[in-house]
Amino acid sequence: MAYLKTIYDSNSMGKVVLSSLAHIDSDSSSENPSVKMVFSGVEHYQVDGRPYVVTPDRFIVVDNDAQVALSVDSDDEVKGACFFPAKNLLNEVAQTRRFTLERLLDFPFEHQKLSIVHAMFSYQDSRVGNFLRQQAPHALLEPHQSMKGDYEAFMARLAECIIDDQLELEGRLRQIPTAKKATKQELYRRVAAVKALLDEQFTQKINLDNLAKEAHLSKYHFMRTFKALFHLSPYQYLLRLRLNKARELLALDYSYQEASDLTGFSDGNNLRKAIKKMAVK
Repeated sequence: MAYLKTIYDSNSMGKVVLSSLAHIDSDSSSENPSVKMVFSGVEHYQVDGRPYVVTPDRFIVVDNDAQVALSVDSDDEVKGACFFPAKNLLNEVAQTRRFTLERLLDFPFEHQKLSIVHAMFSYQDSRVGNFLRQQAPHALLEPHQSMKGDYEAFMARLAECIIDDQLELEGRLRQIPTAKKATKQELYRRVAAVKALLDEQFTQKINLDNLAKEAHLSKYHFMRTFKALFHLSPYQYLLRLRLNKARELLALDYSYQEASDLTGFSDGNNLRKAIKKMAVK
């Protein structure tokens, strides 16, 4: 059954919108930042002109007042959720992270302008993603079992995760050797989108030239920026993804050959060598 409904709306905490739609084309903006995820299917977004594809494996974070276009065209209904934590709530959380307790006591209503970098994120490597993966299905897909207080606690924790991720991102952006903040943010969006692609397709053959093209950067610039942001080269990051998955499979009694076939290694012997080499480091 198709629907687009608000299940929680609070002036102080924000709101949550659930959707189940096969077709929609809409343009909007919000006075509050937002997080957009899907439980099944695919949603296509344009955020200030930049395209994003939201799947069950990745979500986007959007700043307030951004121009957002949503498009869904599917044979089956796409189930998703949008979270709009109140800007004041996010500012209050940011204060607790940036200011000393003494300053918070002396200036309880002081606010700094908060800027959210809109970008694509994978669930496994962000606080927001881990929180949503654990809490969203219970809180949203079964809303009749939740009370108002649960939603307020949910939104408060989501706001904390957003701010902590953004503060960590600020630290990453400082590693990019360029002066303009907007340039750093654009570089991050491009490289993070490729990283999300690696997270989804790490078992397939990966070509560095194609990754650089996906980021619309030269190969050297892509490699340099990726390592500055994530402290690993693209190849090292890909190898870590494959090894982590291979270890999971081996722990489930898969053979080395079976694990290598499922994780992108050429054969079981190479997988065994890679695991030994990683253990020595």
